[in-house]
Amino acid sequence: MKVVLAFDKFKGSATAQQLNEAAQQCLCGLDNISVVTAAVADGGDGTTQVLAAARPGQWMTVPTMAPLLQMAPVMASYYLCDDGTALIEVAAASGLALLPAEGRDVMRTTSLGTGMLMRDAMEHGARHIVLGLGGTATCDAGMGILCALGAEFLDDEGHHLYPSGVSLEKIARIETLGIPPTVKECRFSLLTDVTNPLCGENGSARVFGPQKGGSPEQVELLEKGLAHVAALVGDDIACKAGCGAAGGIPSLMMHLLDCELLPGAPYVLGQTGFETALDGADLVITGEGRLDEQTLMGKGPGCVIGMARGRGIPVVAVCGTIDKDFDPDRAGLLQGIAVSDGLPADEAMDTDSTLMRVARAVYEVVMNYKKS
Repeated sequence: MKVVLAFDKFKGSATAQQLNEAAQQCLCGLDNISVVTAAVADGGDGTTQVLAAARPGQWMTVPTMAPLLQMAPVMASYYLCDDGTALIEVAAASGLALLPAEGRDVMRTTSLGTGMLMRDAMEHGARHIVLGLGGTATCDAGMGILCALGAEFLDDEGHHLYPSGVSLEKIARIETLGIPPTVKECRFSLLTDVTNPLCGENGSARVFGPQKGGSPEQVELLEKGLAHVAALVGDDIACKAGCGAAGGIPSLMMHLLDCELLPGAPYVLGQTGFETALDGADLVITGEGRLDEQTLMGKGPGCVIGMARGRGIPVVAVCGTIDKDFDPDRAGLLQGIAVSDGLPADEAMDTDSTLMRVARAVYEVVMNYKKS
């Protein structure tokens, strides 16, 4: 019996690699059981770590700008592959997790620090950057990244604008003469786990602005600013699926640079050999911190479920919690298991406790499936 373990992270509790390893260890020594692991990510936090595990290279850690100007610099890491590809997450320098809950300020957060990471990677020879877009604190349409890469944003009086959400509606002109040849020669692959457009009811400001600390009034100001950016750059950027990811970062990057916007989960699974891992598999076990309707809309485990079911392989999901409105049967799951429901928050988020509960659940699933 061949079992494929394909966990995504339990955010704030355990990484995909830790979960796969704990689950694999609990199955060691069982008769007639072979186990293959494939870590899962979808462009959000942890994507770089998953991709880096499959490629030769080295981690680079550098000081860069935090999401807010008044904050101290942060030490952020990216992975420089031997083939000249750099793996970077926006969350490393411009992530919501870098801010205390009371310090969220979506009007003034900036992606400038992420752009500085990119420049550092290019200075070390990178000519292809794979950028994970999840977990951002920003809604600046990528102004910060572009400023770090040499672009200038000017108002109608020719004054330079600070790259943040509050400046979006003031942009009158974008100067690109300062973008150096190394940046223009670079290719960018943007990985997203959402399909939201830049503007509108399902757009970046209205869907994600409140999560980043935006008041209703600020959300509407950001919506106007993003609509202004869309009108400025054209290309029907306002309604393109995925351009609302990460506070609209794809919108300006795709307009000014050599970019492709890709669904994160299929890209990661393609890089980590998940399709090959499915060959001859009898059972797939996946999971993430919370199983809900969003899981099936571009998230890593949702992609795992789709690929496995497409080959007739049953799938079980072992997760932290399962939303009450989520129907495992309708999702195509053999079973959905929540290992943290009803637990106190500190225990539910404790890494060792989480790994133990997941391992125990995986063991029981495999033993029961083996008997059936």
